[in-house]
Amino acid sequence: MTTLYIVRHGETDSNVAHTCLGHKDVPLNAAGVEQARELAEKYRGIPIDAVYSSPLKRAVDTAEGVAEIKSLKIKLNYGLIERDFGGWDDMTFAEIESKYPHEYAEWQENWTGFKIPGGESSDEAQKRISDATDRIIAANAGKSVLIVTHLGTARHIISHVLGLTTEQSWRFTLDNAKTARIVVNENERILTGLNI
Repeated sequence: MTTLYIVRHGETDSNVAHTCLGHKDVPLNAAGVEQARELAEKYRGIPIDAVYSSPLKRAVDTAEGVAEIKSLKIKLNYGLIERDFGGWDDMTFAEIESKYPHEYAEWQENWTGFKIPGGESSDEAQKRISDATDRIIAANAGKSVLIVTHLGTARHIISHVLGLTTEQSWRFTLDNAKTARIVVNENERILTGLNI
């Protein structure tokens, strides 16, 4: 049995502003730093064999406390990075709609296939993230793995591991510094916790 603990990074000012935050490398805010500290304490008594993280600072800084408590080195994985929002990075939906009305309308019509200018489509992000997730699972059979990442990435991981579509990834959400837990067996994959 392999257990995946999928964690969204701690809070950032961009999260508070509800922007489409992608590759822009913003730090945790004060609340996020405290959330990361609390997360590390929560995992003190939970067996973890490996810690993976998106390379962005907000994820790495969230992962560091758990890795330190477990005496593990963080394995940075670009496949776990958030969706690339290109020229729309760190903009609100209202800002995008105002500055790019035609492209925004296309995005709403083709939510998963539309490629953001200079960035990724949701389908492209799903493939990248799914490939990274499959490699992590294959490399850690029978182990407990902590994956620290981003909201969009976490949604894609959950939907992929459970055999759902890109569209169905929007059925899940994950609060800052909260966990989704999935148990992977030979014949089944079960979501055993969400926002824990």
